[in-house]
Amino acid sequence: MNRDDMIQRLKRIAPIITQVTATDDMGFEFSAVVPNGVIYAEPGMLLDFSGGEWPPNEWKDKTDEEFQMLLRHFLLDEIWQVNAWETLSDEDIEQWLEYVQNVEHGNLEQQE
Repeated sequence: MNRDDMIQRLKRIAPIITQVTATDDMGFEFSAVVPNGVIYAEPGMLLDFSGGEWPPNEWKDKTDEEFQMLLRHFLLDEIWQVNAWETLSDEDIEQWLEYVQNVEHGNLEQQE
């Protein structure tokens, strides 16, 4: 599979969170694939958005369908630093595709 094929596959899957981690002092952070590229986890990235909580408190009583809609809008929000496909190496894109495929198949462990 060449670079363009891998990017097209990732775009079809996007948006998807690939990893959520938490620390005691900085709250939750996440990595994700979005149509324009990838979002790398950054310490404290959710502090201004939700006080570091995940999911945000106002999402807790939502139906699965409402939650998925909120998640989609959340990931596509312009507040996140997106690393464009053009800036990623072939190896990075290959790793993201492998990671997403593992997420799709439930082969990842939650990290804290």
